[in-house]
Amino acid sequence: MTAVAPAPALASSVIQAPSRRARLLGLGSIFGKAFRDSRRTAIALGALFALVFIATAAQIAEQFDTAADRLKFAAELQGLPPIFQGMLGEPIDIDRLGGFMSWRILNFMPVMLGIWSVVAMSGLLAVELNRGSMDLLAASPISRARLAFEKLAGYLVALAVSIAILVVGMAVAFAAFSKLPGDAVGIDAILAHSVWLYIAILVPGAVAFAVAPLLGRNQALGIGAVVLFASFVINGFAGSVTAFEHVRGLSYFAITAEHRPLAGRYDWSSIALVGGIIVALLAAGLWVFSRRDLLVAVGGRVRLPSIGLWLREPFTRAFGERFPAALAWGAFLGVFGLFIATSADQFVKTLGAIPQIVAMIKQFFPNEDILSTGGFLQLAFFQEAILAMTLAAGGFVAGWASDESERRLELVLSTPVARGRWAVRSALAVLAAIAVMTAVMAVGVGAGAATQAGDATRPVLGLWVLGLYGMALAGIGLAVGGLIRPSLAAPVTIVVGLGFYLLDLIGSILDLPDAVLGIALNRHLGRPILGVYDEAGMLACAALAVGGVVLCAIGMRRRDIGR
Repeated sequence: MTAVAPAPALASSVIQAPSRRARLLGLGSIFGKAFRDSRRTAIALGALFALVFIATAAQIAEQFDTAADRLKFAAELQGLPPIFQGMLGEPIDIDRLGGFMSWRILNFMPVMLGIWSVVAMSGLLAVELNRGSMDLLAASPISRARLAFEKLAGYLVALAVSIAILVVGMAVAFAAFSKLPGDAVGIDAILAHSVWLYIAILVPGAVAFAVAPLLGRNQALGIGAVVLFASFVINGFAGSVTAFEHVRGLSYFAITAEHRPLAGRYDWSSIALVGGIIVALLAAGLWVFSRRDLLVAVGGRVRLPSIGLWLREPFTRAFGERFPAALAWGAFLGVFGLFIATSADQFVKTLGAIPQIVAMIKQFFPNEDILSTGGFLQLAFFQEAILAMTLAAGGFVAGWASDESERRLELVLSTPVARGRWAVRSALAVLAAIAVMTAVMAVGVGAGAATQAGDATRPVLGLWVLGLYGMALAGIGLAVGGLIRPSLAAPVTIVVGLGFYLLDLIGSILDLPDAVLGIALNRHLGRPILGVYDEAGMLACAALAVGGVVLCAIGMRRRDIGR
């Protein structure tokens, strides 16, 4: 008889649970997934600002290599009026490397990283809704409170990673370039300063996180952005405008102004106060999310009348989806601009009463009337509104891209609608939404300017240059979304806008060549609130906006959708 070989043993069917390392890095836990989604941005931003810190410290050490040069430089900066100190707060011991770096670099860093905080935390839960995965998670045995908490914890850890990278850069900079007496800074001061950075970055994001379950992502994004920019501007101009001084206590920049460990000042009580406010806001967001219907991810909770207007063709449908967010963004920025504009006369009166300051202003701006309502709006509103416009344009482009990323476009294109026609009309709806936002914003700014001395028409007209700039950024995002893939459209819009702003800001600090600085599109907008226009820059913005729509349509006709 022939012996029968035994059957091979069946492989074990026991499912192995993910390891602790896997759970922390994205497999087997909501926290890990949330951290994994943010890790690249956290590392990139931390590395970028660490390099900026090191490069600036190196430049200061090279250009001012003696104590006498450093003292002279510090005296010149401290002698400038608040308007020329860049809204960076009180210059504390800027004759030392730690004090100067704290004032010139770190005081503005919460604004740049605060933008990331607002964008990320306003959509921390909405992103999963966009992908259609939140319903599945909420239906599992995991409670809504735990789901939201782990998502939140993932971002908080990612932000901590970004700050940790910056701390390493700060330590390297002080170790390498502390050449003069008093320049050396200990790791304890670096860590204490990083606590302030972490807290200041989180405040506007926490506000957006708290209101997102009630208002939706776009409205929360707008509120967080206004909190961020208003707090910074109020604190910066409180010394020149009495109205700002009355509300300065509401600015978290003002509350924590005395905590500057790199300059030798500590105020832990203010850090504890703002930290407590953040905890309360985050707890409110978690509580509301766990007890309400899942928030609406893109359109928000603003309901439009059912008049059939928005369903006539691709343009009206896309415009109808963007319209509530356009109204919200315009209203938020309009109220902010109204508050700024109604303080212009006080600002002009304060500076105009000092002949030396008037003479200095004439040297800096010989052909422009900075001591006017338009001048104050150009300095205090326009530059911050550029950042807000970047975020708004990114939000509108994200809404456009969601048609394809959420698979609605496949159904739309199954009807007798040509791809090119859909692309052009839906992309034009994004530009139209930016126009509506600009118009609403202009109403608020114009109303405030009308209460002050001078021409109120010029500032309103100048705001349309800001709208054109937003359309140019949107055009870049639309082109990328059409030619490559929709998931890249909104990130590219925001990254390009922030990149232009950072190149202008940091490039000026590092004294980069004009050819490099000229890449930043925002440098070519002129000073339109004062009636000074850069025609070439406006043509470039228009070309990017129109060209972006055309390239979007070409790309949509040539590639498969949903890829």
